[in-house]
Formats: sequence, C-alpha cells, structure tokens
Amino acid sequence: MALEGGMVHSILVIDDDKDDFDIVCEAIQEIDPEIKVHYLSSYEDVLKYKEQSFDIVLLDINMPCHDGFYWLKAIRQNGNEKLPVVMYTNSLYPAHIARAYEEGANLYFSKPESFSSLTNGLNKLIHLDWANPLSITETYRQNGKYATFQFE
Repeated sequence: MALEGGMVHSILVIDDDKDDFDIVCEAIQEIDPEIKVHYLSSYEDVLKYKEQSFDIVLLDINMPCHDGFYWLKAIRQNGNEKLPVVMYTNSLYPAHIARAYEEGANLYFSKPESFSSLTNGLNKLIHLDWANPLSITETYRQNGKYATFQFE
C-alpha cells in the first residue's frame, strides 16, 4: 500500500537478532516517538501481524531457516507490491545488493556501526517520500547497477 503523503507511522522490523531490533527501536523513538515499531524474528510469527499493515518493512538478509530473500519473495507474492521494503543488513556483498533490488526491494541499507549513524540514517530513510517507492528505488540505480542507501 502506498503511503498517503509519504509519511511513515509504522515500521515492521524482520530480523533474527532481537538486539538489532532494540537498537532500531531506540533510534526511531529518538527521531519520532509517535512511530510504532513492530518486530518479527521468524516466519512462524507472521500470523501475529497478518491483518496489520505497515508503512515500511526493514528486512535482514542473514537469518536462519528463512532468509531475507525468502521473506521478500513472500511479501511481493502476497499482493504487497507497493509496500516499501528496505533490506537492512550487514551484508555488502554485491550479489546480495543486486539480488535484493531485482527481487523487489526498494532500498538497500547497510547496518551502520554507530548508534548516531543509525539514527541519522533512519531519520533520512523515514523522511524519504514513500508515496512512490519505485521512484526511491530508481534513485539508487546508476548505469544499470544498484547502490546502497547513502545517509551520511
């Protein structure tokens, strides 16, 4: 679902590392305490949020059982073509970056090493105009290749 006015009110973080979620949640609360942040750590938990919609999904790649590409495919095949999905991961492997965009990710955000960089990056990310996620994706395509989200 495209965001009306591009404003972010709800984020779903899909990551097997609860500590990463806690850090993202803390950073988002510093940016805007009104933004709701939800967490899924396994595909089996998906029924928890089956009826709920989110403005953005932050999706890790490296997870046991079902990796981020599995989740991305499931999201896109489930009729959520316009839901903004941001791959949020430690991987900077070029094949992962290309595959993420090719399989429907709107942005590729490498996990920063410091809390202040994370807060700055998430602040820039949530203030992008998500009313048209494909235009954001196209911003990161250069000469037929995709780039990671630049936030500093």
